[in-house]
Amino acid sequence: MVESQSVKATRTSKTLKTAVAVAISLLVTACGLGLYFNRGQIIDFITAKSFKPSPEIEQVEKAIELTDKGNIIFYASRPVLQGQDEFNESCDSHDDEISVLGCYSDGNIFLYNIKDAELAGVVESTAAHELLHAAWERMSYSEKSEISDYIKDVYNSKNYHDMLDEDLEIYNDDELIEELHSRIGTEIADLPEALERHYAKYFKNQDLVVDYYDSYITPFRELSEAIDDMTNKLEQMSADIDTKTADYYRAADSLSSEIDEFNRCANTPNCFPTDALFYARRNVLLGEQSALDSMYDELDSLIDEYNSLVEEYNANILRGKALEEAINSNKQEEVLK
Repeated sequence: MVESQSVKATRTSKTLKTAVAVAISLLVTACGLGLYFNRGQIIDFITAKSFKPSPEIEQVEKAIELTDKGNIIFYASRPVLQGQDEFNESCDSHDDEISVLGCYSDGNIFLYNIKDAELAGVVESTAAHELLHAAWERMSYSEKSEISDYIKDVYNSKNYHDMLDEDLEIYNDDELIEELHSRIGTEIADLPEALERHYAKYFKNQDLVVDYYDSYITPFRELSEAIDDMTNKLEQMSADIDTKTADYYRAADSLSSEIDEFNRCANTPNCFPTDALFYARRNVLLGEQSALDSMYDELDSLIDEYNSLVEEYNANILRGKALEEAINSNKQEEVLK
């Protein structure tokens, strides 16, 4: 009986050892698979921790308030601020008509070093935009598929569509979704909950990131709106000037004919039977002359107002051009005053 118990105990011990060995083997295999599937994250972590950002990049990173995950992706992308020539080469930007603010190329983030105070927020907004491109590259197929549905809903929604830029026709279908992923995350606040959760993986405060975009884009929007308003007003004023000018010359021609007739009659004996009729007619003509002078003054004032608005319009056009050149790395650098 004792021996039987001893044999059973020995067999139990062997079974236990076998089970433990299998468990250890599975654990090693699982760890190996984990390392394999997370190798990108590990590489990012190592790269990010070994990256030495410039003080300016550190300031940008703090400004956009990244989460730990966002910070690792950002620094793993080795972000750098560059001047015109270097930036144009890094981002292959050589078109005078296209303003490139940044790019994510070959796993690196390049940012155009725009220093103009009036465009405060442009570097921060661009950095966040390019970070989302880097994040997109690291997302799995299933993640992209799920997020793409939400992105399409936002893009097609009347509540959001007009908030996005209209220069998206240059992207094919796949590129469009990725570009929208970056734009929606940096340009639109108050998103659907699913997207709020998604962007919260990278930004502690996504609304703050949108504020940077609004900050630098506002001067462009205000100028555009002002120019549109001025254009409409100038067109209306021009039409009014044409109408009033035509009215003035018709009135002037009519009065001139009346004065000629009055003078002819005044020089003709008995044309005015009495002095009272002469002075009555003269007073009527003097009243018409006064009214004509008022028409001229009104027209002259309207022309002065029109010319003043034209000067303001031209100043805004030049201002807009200067702003556009300030963000275009292919234009000569110009500090706005």
